[in-house]
Amino acid sequence: ERERARSARSVRSALSAASPPALAMAPAAEPPTPPSTPSAASAELPKEAQAAAAAPHRRLLRPVAAAFAAVAGVTVLATNARRLQPSTAGASGAAVARDGQQARREGELARQLAEDTCVENGRWKNLPWVYLTYAERNAWGELGWSEQWWDLAWGGDSGSARTASGRCFGGTFLVGESGTDTCLVGEIMYSYDDCMVASRNYSASYPGDLFPLGKPVTDLQGTPGCNIQDRVGFQFNQAQITGRNQGYSPICKFNATLLGGCPATTTTTMAPLPGGIAFSNAIPRAVITCYQGLTRDQQDSVRLLGYTIDSWHRCMDPDWNPPTCPWPPGIPKPTDPCLDRMDYLDSKYNITEPWSDLSFRAKEAMVDLGWSASGTTWNNRDYPESYAKPFDGQPPPTGLSKNERDAATFLGYLADEWHGCEASSECIDRLARLEAKMKSWGSWRTMPSGIQLRLKDLGWTEQLWFDGEPPALYRNTWDQLTFPQRVAARLLGYTKDVWEGCEQSPCLVRYNYVLNKYAGLKWGGLTLAQQNSWTMLEQSQALWDAGGMMATRLFSMRWDELSPAQQRQAAFLGHSKGTWQGCNFDWGTSLNITITASDFGGPFRTVRVRMVIEAAFSSISGNVYGVAVSTMPTSFIELFERSVGRSLFCGNPDFKNYTNGAFGPDGEPVCKLPEDYERQRQRIRVVTVLEGSIIVDFIIVKNQTAEEPSSMYLYVGLKTQLESFASPLCQDVEFGRYARIAAVEEVPLSDLDPEERQRAMAFEQTRGKYGELNACELSMDARQGKVKCPVASSRSSTFPAAFLLALVVLLSALPESCHWPTV
Repeated sequence: ERERARSARSVRSALSAASPPALAMAPAAEPPTPPSTPSAASAELPKEAQAAAAAPHRRLLRPVAAAFAAVAGVTVLATNARRLQPSTAGASGAAVARDGQQARREGELARQLAEDTCVENGRWKNLPWVYLTYAERNAWGELGWSEQWWDLAWGGDSGSARTASGRCFGGTFLVGESGTDTCLVGEIMYSYDDCMVASRNYSASYPGDLFPLGKPVTDLQGTPGCNIQDRVGFQFNQAQITGRNQGYSPICKFNATLLGGCPATTTTTMAPLPGGIAFSNAIPRAVITCYQGLTRDQQDSVRLLGYTIDSWHRCMDPDWNPPTCPWPPGIPKPTDPCLDRMDYLDSKYNITEPWSDLSFRAKEAMVDLGWSASGTTWNNRDYPESYAKPFDGQPPPTGLSKNERDAATFLGYLADEWHGCEASSECIDRLARLEAKMKSWGSWRTMPSGIQLRLKDLGWTEQLWFDGEPPALYRNTWDQLTFPQRVAARLLGYTKDVWEGCEQSPCLVRYNYVLNKYAGLKWGGLTLAQQNSWTMLEQSQALWDAGGMMATRLFSMRWDELSPAQQRQAAFLGHSKGTWQGCNFDWGTSLNITITASDFGGPFRTVRVRMVIEAAFSSISGNVYGVAVSTMPTSFIELFERSVGRSLFCGNPDFKNYTNGAFGPDGEPVCKLPEDYERQRQRIRVVTVLEGSIIVDFIIVKNQTAEEPSSMYLYVGLKTQLESFASPLCQDVEFGRYARIAAVEEVPLSDLDPEERQRAMAFEQTRGKYGELNACELSMDARQGKVKCPVASSRSSTFPAAFLLALVVLLSALPESCHWPTV
């Protein structure tokens, strides 16, 4: 392409040296005579390229026209330059060259610089107006071009025939009238073989004018049988249904003897410019207007035609006396931060404004992206799912289709802005913007229906939105979300890193974010969920109003000294381990840590716990009249296991006071993560329930996968819950009254060393073979030998509590792959 451009400039330089500037038309110039053989510049686009004009905002790259220009560009330039020269008699080319040598040199240098830096103009050079697509003609027409001025300015081959209508070739073939599906002379050929013969004869008569016949097509809106797409080439349409066939001409076969010869061929010529008019004075005003001076529709036309703001200014032909254009105020440059560019697009296509305020071309692009043409989805802020697709990649579901990507590009989006600036901006900045946007949505009942629909997909309800409490789904990582959930999150403005809390953001950046988030905010300005979280961190309204966030009492503690629930609440409020400690990661690292006997077995061991409930044993045993009850009602054991399981595995809020009881929408005890609860509830196992108030010995079985919380983690969380009135366990509708007067401590499963424990377990295995019915077999009589035990079918075997405890010791030492048996 560079070589071709240099050759073209050489031709123009030679022509300029022999004549005045080409764009100065003579007043009495005779109409140029078209060449007898049509120029190769008459080649039109293939039909596939023309069909792409259905969407007005799409760009056409014209691969065929570009390939043709590579072959014949220099010849066309020379032809059109001659056509535009005035016929000044007696003027010496050498004299003209001497008179205008300096001006031509400066003009040529300017043109060379423009061509070397302006790719967009290369699409229009030497391209006649009739070759433009419908959308391109509309866009250039919006900018003030007409067919006559266009062909003169861009060197279009306007002097040759516009169509091949009326041409007779091969002695028996005739090109019919353009736009018809019948032949005034002869008949349309419905044989592909006959059409092939006609194509070959035309090529022999008019070499290089039209493309030869290709494979048959099926076009329900085109001329049937053998025809040509005007100024493009031959085609054979198998469809027999006629329709809109503008731009197509039938190929007619006639009897030369009966007709008496071929009809005359007519051509259309372009009249010269009126006398005394310089072409530079006839350039449309908009074409040499800076981008910021154009109307909104004209700016749309500029972008439709493939220009950017920079290239629109840069590509103005120096011969047209263009102005010097500064960058438009209020529009970010391509080198500005991505978030600034995205803010500009959000304001330009402000979804809070009515659909009717958009330009007609912007509406058409929006419809291509999935918005309804009536504007209903726009007014409801119901973003199409195309906004959740990647900008690049294969068509759905992986990426945008070509039409969608063209529409997004026309609107001003590139891949970076389309993806929410995820790759080129700080995650914390995007998180703060999203939080501000969500706050602007207002109350649940007044927010747009499209936004509410996406929030429901992520688990939000009216109560959760009012409290500011994220649904349990927010505990999942991005990859754990289902595809519809990720789509909903994308449409609301989430990216993967924002959804996961910007874990990779630098500590100081996050610290400033937290400071700005709560700076100047009163206690009453916090959501209920935020108030509850700060309360768990030993804040209060009095402390907050006196000293703000920095008055939090637990700031004197290291992150690792917080309970798991307190860490969760601090993270919900925006903190991390680093920001909690003022980005001092070395705080407390030199402290000695004492390992107690309860740590024996490692942090992922099974944990045995004792809960003491300060309540009368009779409240659970039914011993209301002082009569001892020999068996423990199973109802309390079941209630204990499911209630403690709910508090640890349901993901319920760490701090929330339910005024009407902690019930879910179904009327059952609230459980935000029912699947997690059902999967892990069996990890809570009651061993014994003893008197002395109510003493419950139970175990928390060790985790079986890395995703499950360890037993030690659960024990610490349970201990913390018993210290808070608004914890999930103390608010439990079944167990809350017991939890508020209870305390727990860890009871070591064994204080023996490993060898002693192995011997103890071996002994317990032997002893476990004997029970109440066969214990007598351990006795020996010197006279009778081994004592045989009587069989008592009416009695059932029972397992003492001591054996059950021994079984716990045994199972705690089993390998990781073993599962706790069902008791």
